[in-house]
Amino acid sequence: MTFTTDDTGGGDTPPAQNADAPAAGADEGGMTFDVIDTEKEAAAVQKAESEELDRIRVIQRRPFLQSHRVEVSPFLGTNINDALVSSFIAGGTVNYYITEYLAVGVHGAYSLGTETDLFDTVLEDYELYPQVSKPKYLTELQFQYDPIYGKFTLFNSWIVPWDIYALLAAGYTRTDLGGHITLGAGLGQRFYMNRWFTLNLELRDHIYNEDYPAGSEIVNNLVFTAGVGFFLPPDFEYQTLK
Repeated sequence: MTFTTDDTGGGDTPPAQNADAPAAGADEGGMTFDVIDTEKEAAAVQKAESEELDRIRVIQRRPFLQSHRVEVSPFLGTNINDALVSSFIAGGTVNYYITEYLAVGVHGAYSLGTETDLFDTVLEDYELYPQVSKPKYLTELQFQYDPIYGKFTLFNSWIVPWDIYALLAAGYTRTDLGGHITLGAGLGQRFYMNRWFTLNLELRDHIYNEDYPAGSEIVNNLVFTAGVGFFLPPDFEYQTLK
């Protein structure tokens, strides 16, 4: 038994599509769905988050600012490299901070010197009178630079900032033998107790040419001092970066 195309309604021509029938890829309600590359979308989101984080900079504020403030530092000290003369030294320094790390200032001290036991021993045992130089006072102009800054924890609860500074100075020293042009150099350390008060340690060398009765000689008067610092104005404000 055979059938013709007319009998079967077949052939290669597809049946006409109903105009009201839903399109391919759509549900009966007429909604359509797009295919999304989840890996590509995730990579784009990750890239956007990374770019956002790159714009964030977390910089911890210094607990103490010095720029455009005045430091007044009284101190007490003694010389440490003269075996024949022991000096008690009192004085002070006034610095103005041009920037956070650079300062210019004036330094002055008064010194009261006495002969040591070694001086008396040389005088009595060898019948020799040692040549000594007793500084009376000095004044200097100085330039200071603070290159090192840090902090430590005290009793596991109190954070104490500190810095180390270097200085160069030039001035005038008066001794019991005469007056002399003086060059100075030193190192110091400063501990910040609050926003306006510090504890200071300093080692400074005063260099000048002394005229002894037997001839001229270069003197290095090495001095160690300890003192405090008061910053004015006593408070400061941070300027937010724009």
